[in-house]
Amino acid sequence: MVRALPATRDEQGLVEGLRAAEPWARAALFDRYAPGVERILRRMLGPDGDGELADLVQEVFVRALSALEQLRDVGALSAWMQTIAARTAYRAIRTRRARRWLRFWEPHELPEIAVDDVAPEIAEAFRRTYALLDRMPAAERMVFTLRHVEKLELEQIAGACEISLATVKRRLGRAQQRFARAAARDDVLRGWLEEGGRWAS
Repeated sequence: MVRALPATRDEQGLVEGLRAAEPWARAALFDRYAPGVERILRRMLGPDGDGELADLVQEVFVRALSALEQLRDVGALSAWMQTIAARTAYRAIRTRRARRWLRFWEPHELPEIAVDDVAPEIAEAFRRTYALLDRMPAAERMVFTLRHVEKLELEQIAGACEISLATVKRRLGRAQQRFARAAARDDVLRGWLEEGGRWAS
């Protein structure tokens, strides 16, 4: 007999269901958090991550389920899933770069990005932005993307990255300076900067 999903699906009830190995709980966890997990992974990895995205989403949930006993505050399940997604993306970025170095490979062309219903100039800026992010240290790219793409507050970034607020500010400052310098040398992104674009702290 298949048990129906419970009427109450707050975070505490979901965690209790997972810890009790209730049949509905894993499906409910995935249904609730998969869209947000995929969004974080996609935004942190950029277009080069599309080929591994499905596997990384699964990896996030495998890691979450295997570490469930480490979740101290059951009311913070959403933030905890966000942290695991961010850490998974960070590891994927570092692994990708290690593979490129081992192969003595460096992309000579920017990746093509399929974007529907987006103005060509915006798609081009998106493409060049991720090309710059690809050259940024992984730790800086992590905080930069969470702040300026995912739009998280600094305190949320500190929680997701499991670092102090002071470290977030230092890394973000370096990342913003690095991005601004590189963008100033790019014909497309320089125009955005000259029109007054700036990164909020």
